[in-house]
Amino acid sequence: ILAVFFNVSCSQKIQKTGLSSVKINDIKVEEGITSKSILIKKYGPPFFESIFNKNTVYYVSHVSGYENLSNRKTLNLIVFEIKFDNKNIVKEIKRYNEFDAKNIKISKNNSLEKNNNSLRFLKDILDNLK
Repeated sequence: ILAVFFNVSCSQKIQKTGLSSVKINDIKVEEGITSKSILIKKYGPPFFESIFNKNTVYYVSHVSGYENLSNRKTLNLIVFEIKFDNKNIVKEIKRYNEFDAKNIKISKNNSLEKNNNSLRFLKDILDNLK
């Protein structure tokens, strides 16, 4: 019993989020042809839709693992960023993995300019009042 308990407590735990690795690798989308409704009908709703960039959705497959008393590590990550035009037809597709996921830009806009310290000071005061 002690050996079984030790083996179970030291084994790696796997957590999967989003689409399965098989389903996300089967995504076939053609720019200028595939519509948003066909995409949702075939692959389900997107993992999330960007609130910053309209007409942009993300399909994600994320597998992470951890052992007791250790940090969580990403084992596999695939992100499809799909942008639509005004008629909800695919305009652009980008595929990211765990190595280049840091290149995903969720928003094109910056809320504060780096050189505008007066706005930053005002924002800090208002945040501290909360």
